[in-house]
Amino acid sequence: MARAELLCPPWTRCPTPAFLLALVVGAAGAGPGPLWAQGGGQTRGAQTGGAPPTVESDAPPGSHLQVSLMTIGPGDLYWERFSHNELVIRDDRAQTEVAYNWGMFDFNEEGFWPRLARGRMQYYMQGFTASAWLGLYRAANRDVWLQTVNLTPAERLELQALLTEIDTDANRYYDYDYYRDNCSTRVRDVLDRVLGGQIRVATAGTDTGTTYRWHTARLLQPVPLAYAGIQFVVGNRGDETISAWEEMFLPLRLKDHLEGVRIVDGEGEPGPLLGEAVQVFDAVRDPVPLAAPDFLFPLLLLGTALGAFFAGLGWVAGEGKRWGRWALALSGATFSTAVGLLGTALLLSWLFTDHVFWAMNENVFQANPVSLVLAVVLLREALSRNELRAGVWAGMRVDVLAKVVGGVAIAGLFVQVFPGFDQVNGEVLAVLLPAHVGLASGVVRAWRPSMA
Repeated sequence: MARAELLCPPWTRCPTPAFLLALVVGAAGAGPGPLWAQGGGQTRGAQTGGAPPTVESDAPPGSHLQVSLMTIGPGDLYWERFSHNELVIRDDRAQTEVAYNWGMFDFNEEGFWPRLARGRMQYYMQGFTASAWLGLYRAANRDVWLQTVNLTPAERLELQALLTEIDTDANRYYDYDYYRDNCSTRVRDVLDRVLGGQIRVATAGTDTGTTYRWHTARLLQPVPLAYAGIQFVVGNRGDETISAWEEMFLPLRLKDHLEGVRIVDGEGEPGPLLGEAVQVFDAVRDPVPLAAPDFLFPLLLLGTALGAFFAGLGWVAGEGKRWGRWALALSGATFSTAVGLLGTALLLSWLFTDHVFWAMNENVFQANPVSLVLAVVLLREALSRNELRAGVWAGMRVDVLAKVVGGVAIAGLFVQVFPGFDQVNGEVLAVLLPAHVGLASGVVRAWRPSMA
């Protein structure tokens, strides 16, 4: 699963003249005045309100800066379902307000698709005018919240210098990981750095009782294909319970957790990290799902129906109906090809890519390369008129291959009684296990006379 905040056309490179024009249009639609006029909070050492604070000449360095967290709600595209965030720095001395966005990527960048397949996709950070981003999010009908980040003047100055250094061609790119290193964790990490690790200390030991898979399933349930794909490719590691620190891979969770963090300022006084959340745009869309769905029963019905279909064709073929054997061979070959290709891709990604969360995946019991061999034998049978060699190709018997595939699928269910085999893949089992068993049963019955 790749998550991104793509705000330019996928056939162009960000930023292009068209994208910059969109930012200008977005800025025009963002409303009058900078973001501080549309929301904010209280910053340690600086007053906020309807106008920029006056910075005294003897004020500490960094007093002319204000830092805000911009949190953006879900959008329509599947990668936007996870929400987004940015850091905003207002510089009253330079009269600028820049939003730093770590969710940038480019479909047309050289080598993008091979890197994506190998789990080595690169994202980059770039700063743009904050009001322009706000205008784009409003146009996309996405919620937007602003909160002041309560940093000391020295911390604000350090943060500005750090973001300015990152926002260069030499430093802006990073190796993207959808769970451990994404646009939200980068915001978390850069704040934690200027705070001397206070965020990690406050959150790393807090068990949320949630997992990466649970959150992904919760947010992708309105997108069936994306939901099914994630349930299939995410392996055992996706079911490990995560801490509050890890859960901040989701921007909305980062907002929630940081609201509960209290930090110590330069004088040793504790206080909240974030100011009050001000919603500067209220989108009209369905609420974010609060729990992961449970499709186990309907998927079990689907798998059972598919298995019964294969078994029924085998019974017809066993009664001497040639069309039954042909229909079973053709439908079984189609099913086995699809499952075999998925299983082969899963196994190759496990062994030869950097997709960490695809490894140790128990779904290889339900989808593996043996199904491809079964598909070849079944397809040959569907096209063959040689009754003397029916069900046999290159010494491989179709009934034995079907039993192997079905037996491995059954083993995938029973291994879960052993420690370490605790992947939450009930929905995959519900569909594929009955189908494999039904296909094996139908093939054995259909080819029993030929084997005799």
